[in-house]
Amino acid sequence: MDCIFCNIDKTKLENTIIDETANFLVLPAVGSLVEGYLLIISKRHLNSMAELTKEEKEEYQFLINKYRTLFKKYYFKYPIIFEHGSPVIDSDIKANSVLHAHTHIVNYNFIDEIDIIKQLNFKQINNLSYLTKDKNYIMYINHNNTYYLSNNFEPISQIMRILIAKELGYEDKFDWKKDMFIENIIDTIKKFKKDNNLDK
Repeated sequence: MDCIFCNIDKTKLENTIIDETANFLVLPAVGSLVEGYLLIISKRHLNSMAELTKEEKEEYQFLINKYRTLFKKYYFKYPIIFEHGSPVIDSDIKANSVLHAHTHIVNYNFIDEIDIIKQLNFKQINNLSYLTKDKNYIMYINHNNTYYLSNNFEPISQIMRILIAKELGYEDKFDWKKDMFIENIIDTIKKFKKDNNLDK
């Protein structure tokens, strides 16, 4: 299978494993728009986190809570967390740029969050059980730990990254395939070394 997350080259710096559980890996994000940008990646090849089993979903929620706490410790604020989920059904229109379930944890808080919530038609949800297997979705958790979901948005690849890059003032650098931001990756790895014994 030709999938970059199923065939991770662990010799590359950007694929340094920050954390590993039974069902997930945590890696620094290629295209780290800011220092403090991680991905939670499912070990199983899934289109989205909507396909997780009950046990996997509990482990996924544990990781979300763990890294919210660590980001608060390191960056003195809670991160934003989001996933572009694509359906199991065949479709040429996908919300994500890599068809393997992964969730972004970003050391950033939107300046114009209210406008973004309106623009992407986010609706508040209570938990991850609302994730949908049969539709494109964006799941978004803001810094206040409020969960949102949208199934009604223009399915532009990397749309949340585009919005972050625009607020940061370099919207032409949103694409992780073109701009790695290697310095931010290195600084992120250093920051998380102590908690996860990466020197071993």
